[in-house]
This record gives sequence, structure tokens and C-alpha cells, in this order.
Amino acid sequence: MSETLISFDPRTGEAVGSVTVTPPEDVAAVVDRSREAFERWRALGPKERRSHLQRLRRAVLDQGQHIAEVVQSETGKDLTEAYAFDVVTSLTVIDHYIRNATKYLRPRHGSSWPFISTKGWTEYHPRGVAAVISPWNYPFFLPMISTVTALAAGCSVVLKPSEVTPLTGELFADLADQAGLPEGVLQVIQGAGETGAALVESHVDIVAFTGSTRVGKMVAMEAAESMTPVVLELGGVDAMVVLEDADITQAAKAAVWGGMTNAGQMCTSVERLYVVAPIYEEFLAELAKQMDRIAVGTGDNRDIGPIIFAPQLDIIETHVSDARAKGALVLRGGRRADTPSGIYYEPTLLTGVDHGMQVMQEETFGPVLPVVRVADEAEALSMANDSMYGLHGSVWSKDKKRAERFASQMETGTVAVNDVAVNFVVPTVSFAGIKNSGHDGVYGPEGIKAFCYPRSITEARLPWATTRLLGAWYPRRRGMRYWKALAQLLFRR
Repeated sequence: MSETLISFDPRTGEAVGSVTVTPPEDVAAVVDRSREAFERWRALGPKERRSHLQRLRRAVLDQGQHIAEVVQSETGKDLTEAYAFDVVTSLTVIDHYIRNATKYLRPRHGSSWPFISTKGWTEYHPRGVAAVISPWNYPFFLPMISTVTALAAGCSVVLKPSEVTPLTGELFADLADQAGLPEGVLQVIQGAGETGAALVESHVDIVAFTGSTRVGKMVAMEAAESMTPVVLELGGVDAMVVLEDADITQAAKAAVWGGMTNAGQMCTSVERLYVVAPIYEEFLAELAKQMDRIAVGTGDNRDIGPIIFAPQLDIIETHVSDARAKGALVLRGGRRADTPSGIYYEPTLLTGVDHGMQVMQEETFGPVLPVVRVADEAEALSMANDSMYGLHGSVWSKDKKRAERFASQMETGTVAVNDVAVNFVVPTVSFAGIKNSGHDGVYGPEGIKAFCYPRSITEARLPWATTRLLGAWYPRRRGMRYWKALAQLLFRR
């Protein structure tokens, strides 16, 4: 009898559907089918694949309302938020690679100077079968990023969605059918960690994992056994810095949205907030005012949704308790919300925090905003960079040049200037973490090329020159005097 995976609505705790689990021992056969499909898919070439992606874009657009409803049923987030940040963002990524994949994958010709007898170029070829393992916080958008990028590169895809949001993952198989993608090019397998591990171990050609740093390291270690390349978008403890010449109201609104949207369950959430001393009190007052305008629940557009994955609540409560025990003050929230059903946590504002607290060192992934007073810009930069993570950050200043200089010194893969958590919806530039937040990444030419291997080709432009002019082959015709004179001629400047 087949095992089933049941999905629950975090707003009510009620079951909303189920899927059949893919037994780990069956994963290899799925990958074999994907490899067969890959040979047909890559043979189409970028232009023919483009027409398939156009049909996929249309299918997502036509099914947008239904997709948002399924996302809401498994995450509890507001329907408008689900549509905006799972559906529209996905359409943006698909559209981006429809427009740009051919250009990004065009061979790159390089200079052969000073060896003018040769010319060379680099081609980009799809790696093969791409394993995409995705999380539960944005269960449609995040797997769509890696899936459509891999497809645009010419790879076939085996998607393993989170076991917390399996119904959303199942949508990918339905959309592949609606878009008329060739059989086997996009397959979905279901299950928990054992299924994901079996996928990584099944000799796929690349693994794209989005999720926690702890699991990401496990994926990387397993993939290293077979030298399988990995794209890792992992956790973050993202810093927001507010300088004395910032627009205080705008920055406070951004901090609240950046820290509370999706109940803080976003990899680019504001998790550390540094404010310079001259404006600290004024900013804190505005921050508290903006936080008072939001609430938990599902009633109106000021509400934030539930904690999607129940075990995450333990981490949130542990971090807040640790901060309290070490002297932090809770100005707002700091406890579970009193709601008739579901798991909600009150929007929480902490002051008096320092880097000895878990909330400042580890990813909380909840609606918790710790605020630190810093003396000046230099201390703000030092503290913002004092983290083992480096996914995202932001800086706020009316002086554009000053803010850009500060952003260039932040030790993160992505930074926003006078904005927050926006980089993940700008597919024209790369999105990647550093340190414990991952490596490689998605978006832009870098994202699609991660799913390709480069093949460099050289060709003799002047076949006779190698032997006659350079005398490089046997029998050796040029001695040290010739080569030293040539070096002086070419490189003494």
C-alpha cells in the first residue's frame, strides 16, 4: 500500500489534501526517465525551448488564482500576498528567461593575445538532469526559480517540493502538462528527507537546493561524493542599517514590512536592525508606531499570517527567551498570539540586544525584529558584517553615493539601497549568498550558466605560425635569446 503525505492548513490545523509519497527506492527510475527526456529537450535548442516556456508562462497566468489558493491553503498567507509573491514573481522569472536565455547562452569569444595564431571561444552546454529541492515558505515561487532556469538552460528537472507544501509542488506537474512540455522533462517526486537524499544520491548532474544552512551542508557533502555541482540558497540573518540622514518614516515602514511579511518566514527578512545613535530614539518611536498598525490573523490587509511549519515556533520562542534572559527588552509582542486556531506569533520588537544572543547570530525565521543602537556608520558596518551569514542586507541614507559606498562594503551576496528584500524579484541581476548563506545562485547570466558546463574551443587561425614563426614544436627552432627578446617586446611597458 502506498504511503501518503497529508497537507494541513496552518490557520486551522485541518487537512486540505494528500499526495502519494515517492518511495526512495523508486527515485533512481525517475531520474533515468529524466535523463532520457534530457536528450530530447537539449536537442531542441534555445529557440524551440523558448516556445515551450512561453506556453508555461501562459499556463501559470491562466491558473494564477488557483495557484494562489493552493498556496494559501498550505501556508495560511493572505491570498493577495500569495498571488503577488508566488504567482507574479514566478511569471517575472519565466518571462526573464524567455527574453534572455538565448543571449545568455551565446558562445563567448575571447582574445588570444599574444598568441595571435590561435582563436578561442567558450560554449555553454546544459549539464543534464537537475534536481530541485525547495522549501515551504514560498512554495511556488522558489522552486519555479530553479526549475525554469534549468529548463531554459536545456536541463531536465526532477522537483522535490517540501513535505510541508506538497499540493503546491504537485501543481508543477499539472502545469507541465498544460504547457505541453515533452514527457519526462519536468517530473515531481514527493516525500520528506529520505526522498530528497535519494534524489541527491541518484547521480543527477546538478542539485539546486533552497532551504536551511544545516540541510544545505548535508546536501553539499553528499553531492561532493560524486562531484555533483550544487547551487545553494540558504539561510540568512540579514542586517538593515539606518544612517542619520535616512528618511526615518520610510525606513521604519521598510523595517516592519521586511521583518514581518510572511510572518518573518522569508530568507531575506530583516533579522538585525542597526540604527545610528543621533536618530535612534526618533526611529524607535516611529518603528513602534508602524508595528502597532499590523496584527496577526487573516482578516484584513494589515494582518500577518501563521507560522507555517509548527517546529519553527520552537526556534522563535527559544530565540526570544534567550534574548530576554540575557537582558533584552520586549517592547512589542514576544509571545504566541491568542487566536481561536492555528499557530500565530505576535509581531515582536526587541531592544537592548547584542551579538551574544541567539536572535542576532542564528536565523529566527519569524516575526521578530531586534534593534541595536550603534555609535556611527563605522560601527554599523562592523556589526552588520559580524555574522557567519551573508545573504542580504540593506542600507538607508538620503545621500545616494554614501549609501552605495556602504552597500559595496557589506559582506553579503545582495544589498538593497533605500529598499528592502527586493533583490529576489529582480531577475536581471544575480541573487546569491556568501559565507553560510550558500554559493553560486540564480538570476541573470550567472544563474542560467550555473546549470551549464563551459566547453572552451580553440582553433588555429594561422596553422603555419606555430611552427614557423614561434618554432614551438619539435624540433625546437627558437632558443632563449628569441623568447627573451619576444617577452621584452610584448610585455615591457
